[in-house]
Amino acid sequence: MMTSKHWMGVGLLVAAVASGCGSEDNAATAAATASAAAGPKTIGYDLRRLRPKNDEPLAAMFDRMRAQASSEGKQTAVLFSADWCEPCRKLDLELGNTHPESDIGHVRIFELKEEEWEAATRMDEFGALRKRWYEPADSYPVFIVLDDQGAKVEEMKEAIDRLTAAGVEPTVATWFKGLRAGSSG
Repeated sequence: MMTSKHWMGVGLLVAAVASGCGSEDNAATAAATASAAAGPKTIGYDLRRLRPKNDEPLAAMFDRMRAQASSEGKQTAVLFSADWCEPCRKLDLELGNTHPESDIGHVRIFELKEEEWEAATRMDEFGALRKRWYEPADSYPVFIVLDDQGAKVEEMKEAIDRLTAAGVEPTVATWFKGLRAGSSG
């Protein structure tokens, strides 16, 4: 289970934008839009949820989708979460944010929600896939970045500790950016 120390910097950035209506605001809005367009392109996380499908075994589905992502030049990450898990819900909020494409665009995240596999009575497959990279079964979220062969590069809790020790804000975007640069953030 993640401690509050681990979640202090996971990157829940909330921005409030006030906008008015009326024709006098159109010029200001157009100028702001043009200014934003001149900055770096921002995108959302490339997040794909793996759900029970027909009789395809989860491991085969995951391996097929990971290979496809790799062929598209994407590094892969796998996220095991549960709806009842508060840290998972906080992470879901971060994964709904946008960031510069150069920071996060190179990673595809495959998410598996416990409840979907439990409802399909396929938790044995869920547990077996999770154990490829993370043995404990009672901890959520488990968020792991993989290499080109599907081996673990780093788990989120390890990344948070590493980035914090380096004096870098431990956000998902910072973690992913460091993977692209080949640095620690």
